[in-house]
Amino acid sequence: MNDIETERARAAAEDLVNLLSAYELELSALEQEAPGVASLREAIGTALAKVSFWISDRDAEHRRFTATVH
Repeated sequence: MNDIETERARAAAEDLVNLLSAYELELSALEQEAPGVASLREAIGTALAKVSFWISDRDAEHRRFTATVH
């Protein structure tokens, strides 16, 4: 990916984290009344973890690349 594509992907990933975080919070509250939503909340939590890892992995990769260039 070039720098522009990487930045667009990162922005989309950050938007996804913001969106999914709101759903996870709502489902956590709802889970108290309807335990059946636990698997859905867990799935969203897993997706959040994967997206967050992708973002942090890209940041680490960028730092490594920048350190070797300079």
